[in-house]
Amino acid sequence: MVLPWKPPRHRVVAILALAFLPFLGCSRREFPKNQSGETGRRLPDVLSYEGTPVGKSDSLINAIGPKLRPWVVLWRHAIPFAPESLIRVGVGPAFRAGTVQPLKGVDPPPKESAAAFRILSARSPDGRYNLIFDRYQCVLESDGEIDIGGDADSAPLLLDLRHRTATQFETCGPGSCAFHWGVWVSPTRFALAGTENDEKYMGIRGRIQVFSIPDSTVTTYLTRPVHSSRSAIYQSAWESWVRGNYRAMKQVATRS
Repeated sequence: MVLPWKPPRHRVVAILALAFLPFLGCSRREFPKNQSGETGRRLPDVLSYEGTPVGKSDSLINAIGPKLRPWVVLWRHAIPFAPESLIRVGVGPAFRAGTVQPLKGVDPPPKESAAAFRILSARSPDGRYNLIFDRYQCVLESDGEIDIGGDADSAPLLLDLRHRTATQFETCGPGSCAFHWGVWVSPTRFALAGTENDEKYMGIRGRIQVFSIPDSTVTTYLTRPVHSSRSAIYQSAWESWVRGNYRAMKQVATRS
C-alpha cells in the first residue's frame, strides 16, 4: 500500500463510489468576500490573531523555505509576507481517515479536469507519487478565454504510481477551505497550501501543511487572518499563476 493505513470493510462501498463521482462543470469558485460589502480605500493588511510567528526558530520552515517561494509570492500580492511570519498550529495524524481506490478510477481524469490534473499537480522527485492539489478543480479554454472553477468541494489526491492507488486524504466542504498549490520537499514528504475561512475574524488566512508519508503525520502552519476585502487580490494572483501554467503547458504540447 502507499500508506501505513488500510480502509475498514465498511468503507468499501464509499471507496468504490469515489470512482464514479460526477465532475460538474467548470463553474467559477468565489473566494470569501467582505460580509459588510464595504470596499473602503484603507484596508488592513492582516487582522490581530493569537499566536506567535515561528521566526527563524522553526527547523522545518527553515529547511523547506526556498521551496515555498512560489506560494509566498502569491501571498505577497495581497499582504507583506514571509515564511517566518507563519504561525505553527502543531503536528497531527494524516492519511488515516482517507479513502483509497484503484488508480484507474481517477486516472485518466474526466475531460474537464484533465488540464487541472496536469498543471495543478506535483510529481515526487523519485517519480513514484503524483500530488493532485484539488481533484474537483477544472481549467478550460473557450474562445481564447481560460476559465478556472470546479465543484464547490475541494480535495487533494495522492497517486501512488507504483502500487496503482489513489488516496483522497483531505476534504474541504463548500466555502470552508480550498487547496491551491503544492510542492515535494523530499521523495516522501510534501507541502500542500491553500486558504481557509476565519469566521472569528471575518476573513481568510493562508494555510500550509507538510505531510510525511512514512509516519503518517502532518504539520500545519497558518498565516495571520487577512481581511476578506483583500481576498480578491490573492485570488487574482493565484488565477494569473494558473493561467500562466496553462499557457506554458500548451506551448510545450505545440512544440512536441
